[in-house]
Amino acid sequence: MLHKFSISAVKSKLAAQSFMALVAAVTASFTTTAMAADFPNKPISVIVPYGAGGGTDTTGRFLAKEAEKYLPQPIAIINRSGGSGTVGTAEAAAAKADGYTLYFGASDALVTSPHSLNVPYTVDNFRGIVGVSYAPSSIAVRTDSPWETLEDFLAEAGTDTVVDRGHSGVGGVHHTLMKSLFAESGVKFRDVPFQGGSQAIAAIRGGHVDLIGGTPGSMVPSIEAGETRLLAVSSEERLDSFPDVPTFKEKGLDLVATVEWYLLAPKETPDDVIAVLEDAFLKAANSDEFKAFTVTRKQESLVRNGEEIMAKLNRDWDFFGSIINP
Repeated sequence: MLHKFSISAVKSKLAAQSFMALVAAVTASFTTTAMAADFPNKPISVIVPYGAGGGTDTTGRFLAKEAEKYLPQPIAIINRSGGSGTVGTAEAAAAKADGYTLYFGASDALVTSPHSLNVPYTVDNFRGIVGVSYAPSSIAVRTDSPWETLEDFLAEAGTDTVVDRGHSGVGGVHHTLMKSLFAESGVKFRDVPFQGGSQAIAAIRGGHVDLIGGTPGSMVPSIEAGETRLLAVSSEERLDSFPDVPTFKEKGLDLVATVEWYLLAPKETPDDVIAVLEDAFLKAANSDEFKAFTVTRKQESLVRNGEEIMAKLNRDWDFFGSIINP
């Protein structure tokens, strides 16, 4: 009898454990669904890994402003500059995956920097919400520079001239482009990295560096003020917004690289939450107001959904990795 009673007791205990596990699973599923249905019920933060005023920050702020029209909560931009964009990117990758901390960035810190810097993240730490626009890289000088054309600059090869070249951070798209440009041209240089494009632009405007790399759109204010001029862009063809600026390619330099802007979330963010965010931000990116903004920033509008932007980022990861670590 004792043996039979023990077996029966074990069976009863196992049945009770199975029932409790089922209850826990159902409760967790219900809780997740309820959270998603109630999302968002508090403000959303978007980490931008560069300082205020640069191209990425300005684009992220405008996108957030448009997305607020389709969400019941405000969206705050949080600037986390440092480490050529890697500080803010690492913080976003490690954030709680509940949809309340997002990441708005450009290609640099995510698809280039990890190939040359020791950072605690990769593309696989994120999932996509929306891709919104892209732009080529470019090089610019002050208007009082002796280099009026790209040919003038390239003529410095073999001379004693040492160029102080500024950019938005080590390992980024603009830095990678410059590495290729100076390697091909043979022009001597000193590298001067900054924490974001706005600092690099301030440096060229103040005469602290001789040349900078960055997106054409980020330089529009200084160009319109008559302080800087573009020497070349890294697109396949000339830009409609800068028809007089040649491409590197047409000048015999095989330099083609673009920066793409996108909104991401931590990897484990629930599907239902992502669906809410993707709906709102896709509407924002497709709005007439945001597309008009991209024109003023000299960006090319290219809206991608979450899956599409992750596919693009993975291709960029492979592309820039092959350049940085051939």
